[in-house]
Amino acid sequence: MNQAKDHYGYRVYADPNVAQSFDADRFGGKIGEYVKETQERLLFSVLPDVKGRHIVDVGAGTGRITIPLIERGASVTACDASKQMLDVLATKIRSDRLVIQQGEAQTLQFPDRSFDCAISLRMLMHVVNWRKSLSELCRVSRDWVVVDFPPRRGFLLMAPLVHRIRKSFKSDYQPYATIPMSEIRDVFHKNRYDIVHVDPGFFLPMSVHRLMRSLTLTRLSEKIFQVLGLTYLVGAPITVFARRKK
Repeated sequence: MNQAKDHYGYRVYADPNVAQSFDADRFGGKIGEYVKETQERLLFSVLPDVKGRHIVDVGAGTGRITIPLIERGASVTACDASKQMLDVLATKIRSDRLVIQQGEAQTLQFPDRSFDCAISLRMLMHVVNWRKSLSELCRVSRDWVVVDFPPRRGFLLMAPLVHRIRKSFKSDYQPYATIPMSEIRDVFHKNRYDIVHVDPGFFLPMSVHRLMRSLTLTRLSEKIFQVLGLTYLVGAPITVFARRKK
């Protein structure tokens, strides 16, 4: 563990209370379940057959994606810098196809091309060095890399201002990074990966959908924005599926 320990990505997720409440905070309620189901549907529409595959889930946390992968027959190494988050994962599932390993995204302790696929969701936005983390994902995978990130566009152009305002009211607020899609493409290109599928995410921020408190309205509004082509232009988070060049 050799990165700056004052970074919130270490401080916040090392709190056992945060780890214990993480699932309820992020995926509780109908909107949280909707986000989770949408994410899983997307992942398994592009990677429908993971049975027998060796996958590393970096930033696995409490197992949001690790568990569905194992349920579909994959062997998964769940890696996260937070032991507390991984401890929660260990209580949720027991499988001989699960390996839990504490470690940092910037310096993954795996040989080159150790896995069929490297997945990292809701992680790049929170690390100290996202470029190095993405390069590490590319290094340890022999085929697929799947990541998502908040793009520097649309509503998220206001993110730096929102972060400053919210930080002034809540000292432990997490001011996540926004990342230009062009820079993501550059890192994949340098590591000899081709982007084969891009999903634009949701048009409205999840905070807005939670305020609406209506799953029906959420589904309807997102469908309308998608049909109008607005989600493609300004949606978030973007999910990228890339494959190593042969």
